[in-house]
Amino acid sequence: MTTFVIAGAAMVLAALALVMVPLLKADASGIRRWPAALIVGTAVPVTAFALYGAWSNWQWNSVEQHDGVPPAIEQMLTSLEARLEANPTDVSGWLLLGRAYFQLQRYFQAADAYQQAYTLTQGKDVESVLGLGEALAFVDERMLTTRSAELFERGLELAPQHPKALWYSGLVAYQTQRYDVARQRWAALVALEPPSEVRQALESKIAEIDAAIGGAPQSPEQPAASGATVKVRVAIAPELKSKMPAGTPVYVMVRAGEGGGPPLAVTRRASEQLPLLVELSDRDAMIEGRGISSASQVTVVARVARSGNPRAQSGDLEGQVGYDVRAGKTVDLIINSIVP
Repeated sequence: MTTFVIAGAAMVLAALALVMVPLLKADASGIRRWPAALIVGTAVPVTAFALYGAWSNWQWNSVEQHDGVPPAIEQMLTSLEARLEANPTDVSGWLLLGRAYFQLQRYFQAADAYQQAYTLTQGKDVESVLGLGEALAFVDERMLTTRSAELFERGLELAPQHPKALWYSGLVAYQTQRYDVARQRWAALVALEPPSEVRQALESKIAEIDAAIGGAPQSPEQPAASGATVKVRVAIAPELKSKMPAGTPVYVMVRAGEGGGPPLAVTRRASEQLPLLVELSDRDAMIEGRGISSASQVTVVARVARSGNPRAQSGDLEGQVGYDVRAGKTVDLIINSIVP
């Protein structure tokens, strides 16, 4: 599956999981609240509009129906927009407006509303981050692997177990052929016990990935996935752990020779995942045709980017190790220095 349109069906399932997972988990008595989940999934958006616009002075029957949207909903939107114009720092209001526009498939307007919330919260509110990324992806499919991709990763840093963050960041990884990352994200989403339809769809994609990259158990007659790979166990030195803020991105890069020039491959993880095992291949190449297979001796660099920038900045935490691509053995890489 390579098109965003085809992925849309799965996105709908994932969105349902986001809304319903908390309600579908068994309570202390072991009862799963399916009726409540169904009611919440359908009724909450409309109820929220009604509550937010309840004090409006607008005449309900003066609003014409637009694009098949009931006049009452249009009136609620108009009332909400008026209130936000009077109180532009209302983050909850911008989030509500963004969700409303997204549900109405007005993706440009949804993106504008989420951008307002994102700006007000300085990119620290997970709902505005993920909402903006989702809306932009529906505005332009190409955003899925550019600006939206960055926002989904940011959302995952803010909330590592957020269903929407796990779904979309996994989809980005899948679309860019980073199948190991996609598998990890979607497996984490399965672990959140989504409804059976969602779980089945995710498990099907995970099985496809396993078949493609050899993630399933293999017999001696079945070799691992072909192509050069770099395998490193990344950890941070104990004395630097206190200097590693939670939610900080970790970039693992493979450079030719002793480390000069642009990376042959790169992947991004989160500081919460350390220590971790990373395997990079030509699928992680930054430039097509110039991947790990083009070198025999490389340098692997792991950087805790405290600035958030993949380029080294003063104060970042870093470590590196030489690697023999022909040997293909797993080596240890310790993040043990501070970039001056």
